[in-house]
Amino acid sequence: MSPDQPRAVRASDVLGRPVADGSGRSLGRVADLETVRDPDGTHRVVAAIVAGGRWGRLLGYERAERTGPWLLEHLARRVMRRTVTRVPWHDLRPAGGDPPGFVVVTDLW
Repeated sequence: MSPDQPRAVRASDVLGRPVADGSGRSLGRVADLETVRDPDGTHRVVAAIVAGGRWGRLLGYERAERTGPWLLEHLARRVMRRTVTRVPWHDLRPAGGDPPGFVVVTDLW
């Protein structure tokens, strides 16, 4: 499969999978998928939200553009977002392992 060709996957096959950088260092697990709607109405995944800590309770506050009550926003900045990384979908490649995960093929920093 070429990098330009879209990959068809189920969200359930991606969510919760481990993600590592090119050197094998763990970045966390896939907590969410970011999508956009194309002009023809289909949805396309553009990024994976990878959380290094407790990834099951992000509540949407891991996204920088999300705002809400000041207390939740403050907690999100201090606790949730510090271990969250947005990885462009085209930079993820399947990797082996148990459970199978992903490897980031470009430098995120």
